[in-house]
Amino acid sequence: MQKYMLLYFFLIVSTYCSAQGKYAGTKKGLIGTTYLDSKNIPGLEGWEFQSGSVISPLDDPEMIIADVFRGGSTWICFFSIKEDTALDSQRIIDVLEVKNVMKGWQLYTTSCRHNRVENVEIIALVKWSPTQEFLKPAKQAWRFNRDKRRFEIISVKGVYCINEGLD
Repeated sequence: MQKYMLLYFFLIVSTYCSAQGKYAGTKKGLIGTTYLDSKNIPGLEGWEFQSGSVISPLDDPEMIIADVFRGGSTWICFFSIKEDTALDSQRIIDVLEVKNVMKGWQLYTTSCRHNRVENVEIIALVKWSPTQEFLKPAKQAWRFNRDKRRFEIISVKGVYCINEGLD
């Protein structure tokens, strides 16, 4: 009986772990990377930092952070976790890689909405405009599932982002 319980446990763990990195592409190796400064992450030398935000409530003992980087026409977004806010280190828990992004398009995090409801877990590929308050329509969209700690693709219907750079 113990033999089957152990086998079942490993099956569950391997299924859970294999879900991380589903959309990570060539950056799957970043999952599990621990770092102190989001602008100096091993494996991202030469990548340009675009944005970073805390998505968990400030009173949450476990801090979840979203970071976006660009390398040429490839954009990546990853979510990291700071399991103890008293420590400086963070660990990347999942990565999203989007290749061949056309000029003028960007990955947006924390400022996106779905059917007019704000959702900091949504990541969307939208066309940036210096004059538009709302960046829509989204070309692609994902959601970071906090419970499963992984990215999931979602429909772009009803997804748009707030242009935070608009004065």
